[in-house]
Amino acid sequence: MSPKHKHFTQLTVTTAEWEHLLAPISEDAPTGESLRYDQTYDQIKEARRYDEPSLPQGDWKTELKKANWEDVRFLCTEALTTRSKDLQITAWLMEAWLHLHGYQGLKEGLRLFISLSEKYWDNLYPPIEDGDLDYRLSPLVWLNEKLSTQLGHVPITAPTTNDAELYTFNEREFAWWLDNRSSEEKEAAKAEGKPTRSQFLTSATLTPRAFYVHLAADLQSVIDYTDQLNQLINKYGGEQAPSVGKFRQRLEDIQNIVKAILKEKPGETEDDTETIDEEEAVLSSSRAQRKAPIRSRDDAYRSLAEAAEYLVKTEPHSPTPYLVKRAIKWGNMSLTELLMELVNNEQDLAAIYNLLGIKDK
Repeated sequence: MSPKHKHFTQLTVTTAEWEHLLAPISEDAPTGESLRYDQTYDQIKEARRYDEPSLPQGDWKTELKKANWEDVRFLCTEALTTRSKDLQITAWLMEAWLHLHGYQGLKEGLRLFISLSEKYWDNLYPPIEDGDLDYRLSPLVWLNEKLSTQLGHVPITAPTTNDAELYTFNEREFAWWLDNRSSEEKEAAKAEGKPTRSQFLTSATLTPRAFYVHLAADLQSVIDYTDQLNQLINKYGGEQAPSVGKFRQRLEDIQNIVKAILKEKPGETEDDTETIDEEEAVLSSSRAQRKAPIRSRDDAYRSLAEAAEYLVKTEPHSPTPYLVKRAIKWGNMSLTELLMELVNNEQDLAAIYNLLGIKDK
């Protein structure tokens, strides 16, 4: 199964790199020059550009343009360190870090945005024009209106087996919406490769608790930095300060789902690093995982999945691991979904529904 999403790499910004990002461009011009009409802006915009795969293409299908976030990161970093202290370029770097490193990257992007604003506000780009802050504050409007729509593209599951996909918050929202639609709509969505509620739940079940501990911590840090940013906007923008409410609300929506999943997974409270260290130790040692007692439904299903993975490698011709994997999938299905999976004849399915008093969707 080829993954639709990739695991993110950890963003590491060294002290020297951070100081370089915040350092003046030069003694004579600490914030550098405007790049608004420079080719750098155009290069960044082109590297960022991508075609939305969910939009219809009509009869003439072409290869979708994908954003090159590594190029965006490089171009933005180069511009901020050598040519201009520009908040729009900073916002684009934040976007690239989000796509490359998830919410941890977003956290660092917000921290950079705040730090540059505090250090260089009077002379930053975009400039303040005749006392009008609209141009200066436009990157914040972009953050609230545009970047907020991308927050749900980050995977919020990370299953430890090859049979379950990584799923995002947006896909989770779609799966719950689809759960209340007709059988025909569900079949059409399935044919298009759209996720179902049971698929998301299986993926979340097979995701270690440590992943959600870290994810919840990163999201909380992002929310905290968003609050700091809001205070900064109000301080400098006054009555002209734009809202970042949509951005923050989206983060809270994602955090609420992550906390709900984490609540279903056993372990210590989330307030200490010992929990994270313990969970990382469990993740790094499959032997420790096998010896640890099963403490929850998720633990049980994850152990089954690991056993099935082992049997596939050692006994590839045996039907056992495939039956175990199917049982894991069934474990997260509703009765209606399970019946649809097991019974192919519509008349027989209708008869079972009638017998059980289930309304056919």
